[in-house]
Amino acid sequence: MRAVELRLLPDGQAFPGVDAAIGSVEGIRREALVALEWHSDGTYALLYRLAGDDAAALDAVFRDRADVYDYDVIDGGDGQLFAFVHVSERETLSELLAIAESYALLLDPPFRYTDRGVRVTVAGTEAALQAAFAEATDRIAVEIEWTGEYTPDEPGYLGRLTDRQREAVLVAHELGYYETPRATSFEAVADELACAPSTANELLRRAESVLLDALLAES
Repeated sequence: MRAVELRLLPDGQAFPGVDAAIGSVEGIRREALVALEWHSDGTYALLYRLAGDDAAALDAVFRDRADVYDYDVIDGGDGQLFAFVHVSERETLSELLAIAESYALLLDPPFRYTDRGVRVTVAGTEAALQAAFAEATDRIAVEIEWTGEYTPDEPGYLGRLTDRQREAVLVAHELGYYETPRATSFEAVADELACAPSTANELLRRAESVLLDALLAES
């Protein structure tokens, strides 16, 4: 099973409707869409994680919108808010969800907001992912950030490592390679992996580069 991390690039950095309304609230920043449910009547139940503390401003936005059927704003403390919103259907979003449904793709939340679009991880067979991507790009600008094997129950950035890279990182961690000061050397890691020291060093360097790139991409 394959996974693809995509960057969706809607016009104005937001999907039309309530998403754009939230994005326009001064002092509120969308961090992630934690949950998204598409109901049989076409409506959506959305749960946002937001940076900010002006719950009253969000309440005013939701209260005055005709496309919002129900909502709740929860203060998570430390400058974090959660907003549950039940909203009416939007054409572009429904088209994208319908594509994922027609190709039996898995959407792996949360969907993270960045300075350049929304990062979404999608999993499925390689053929289904390719066909769905071709259809989706007819409706919205999409960039591919990463492709690889899908590993359930692991953070997405660990799934980016090869099996050998993951093994090297785990062995290095167990031996204390990442302690301060280091409790071992990459030569000792190589002994555990039954490979040359240069190979162990290269595995760790590549794995560290992949993990750092993935972590910085979430910021």
